[in-house]
Amino acid sequence: MENGSRINTSTDANFQTLVIDDEGSREEGWNIIERSQTFIEVMKHVARVAGTNSPILLTGESGTGKDLVASAIHNRSSRRDQPFVTVNCASIPPESIEGLFEDADGGTIFLKEITETTPSFQEKLLRFLQTGEFTRVDSNDVQTVNVRVLAASGRDVEHEVAAGRFCKDLFDCLSAVSIDLPPQSESDQSITAEPANDDWVTLSVIEGRYVARVLEHTQGNKQAAARVLAVDRKTLDRMIKRHHIDSHHLKAMRAKAFSRS
Repeated sequence: MENGSRINTSTDANFQTLVIDDEGSREEGWNIIERSQTFIEVMKHVARVAGTNSPILLTGESGTGKDLVASAIHNRSSRRDQPFVTVNCASIPPESIEGLFEDADGGTIFLKEITETTPSFQEKLLRFLQTGEFTRVDSNDVQTVNVRVLAASGRDVEHEVAAGRFCKDLFDCLSAVSIDLPPQSESDQSITAEPANDDWVTLSVIEGRYVARVLEHTQGNKQAAARVLAVDRKTLDRMIKRHHIDSHHLKAMRAKAFSRS
């Protein structure tokens, strides 16, 4: 590839992983380092549960990629074209969080630092998960919305429950599907996805760039690219369409690859 960027693949149990050096990825404003095999297994789990409407609890220490996983779940679900609302529960009042459920109607709400919420909010969230309804602080009117809930915490949630700081019934409801992200100390091939020059962009942009790099590496071979990304062909086609990846360029790469063979 140009500008010294190198993409290599390694195969483990017929599953390919990308290795992108930080010099090559920095030209697009991001330092992207390869994931460990442990994280690849996490993403396989994501692929299995993304299509459901079940709430999901993500746990793991800071920097393990909970935001990226939540975004991946939403983007691989039937709600992908609907709102994806991210809320840091530790930094805004509970009444503001409740209002954001309406903004997420039809889509997904991602509640970060769920263990920092008040007991009152936890009770309301439990009721919402059980009935799809909630009552806003400034009104007695019952609100009904269609929202999938993803929650995350860097704390040991079971310990928080045992200490009486987190509602056990809510924990049981959220953790019916749970994903525990491996700590960086366990990964000799960890990931970061951070801006090189304070050039913050959305997670969707990151995904689009990554998909484009995989397709470039596979010379436009969608079947091979889908294996690398651990998605099916239909999902890959949707990703290509969503990120406006040039289909004519893909065909040109495939033609070039065939001419070399």
